[in-house]
Amino acid sequence: SRSAPPAPAPATTGTATPALRLHPAQALYPTADPAQTPAGLGRGWLIVAESMTPAEPLGGDAGRLLDNMLRAMQLHRHPRVFMAALERSAPGTEASADIPATLADTVAHLQPAMVLVLGHVAARAALGRTEPLGRLRAGPHVLAGCPAVVTYDPAFLLRSQDNKAAAWADLCRALAMVRSAEAQG
Repeated sequence: SRSAPPAPAPATTGTATPALRLHPAQALYPTADPAQTPAGLGRGWLIVAESMTPAEPLGGDAGRLLDNMLRAMQLHRHPRVFMAALERSAPGTEASADIPATLADTVAHLQPAMVLVLGHVAARAALGRTEPLGRLRAGPHVLAGCPAVVTYDPAFLLRSQDNKAAAWADLCRALAMVRSAEAQG
C-alpha cells in the first residue's frame, strides 16, 4: 500500500509579523528639567520601535543613533519622552497578546502630543497595517486618538545611510504637526 504524498507546506509570503513582546513605556530623559523644555515640543512624545536592548533603549549603535535623532529635535530636553520597546520573542516565550490595545492604553495614560513609530515591524504591530514602509511613511496616522508619524528605525538607518535625509524629513514633519496643534490649541 502506498501512502499519500505529504501535504505541501503552507505558502509564506515573508510578510508575517514576528512574535513580539511589548515592554512598558519608559522615560528616555527622566532628568530633563520641565522648565528648560523648549517651546513647541508639546506635552510629550511616545516612541514605538523594535529594540535589541529594551532595558536600555538608547544603548548600542541603534540606540545612540536614536538618541542623536531625538537630540536633534531637542527632545532630550523634554522629561515626557517615552519609549515603548518591542522585542522579538525568544522561542518558547510568550508574545504580547494585543499590542495595539496595550499601546492604546499607553497613549491614553501618557497623552503624548505625538507618537513616533520607527520601522516596519513597529508600524505593523502598532497600527495593524501591512503596507510597505514607504507608503506608511507618506500618510498621516492616528494611534488611540493621537497623531502618529511612521519613519525608518535606527537599525535600518545604520545599514542604509542614504535614507537618513528621508527620516529627518519625517521627524521634521512630526515636529511641525505638534507645533501646529500647539499653536491652534
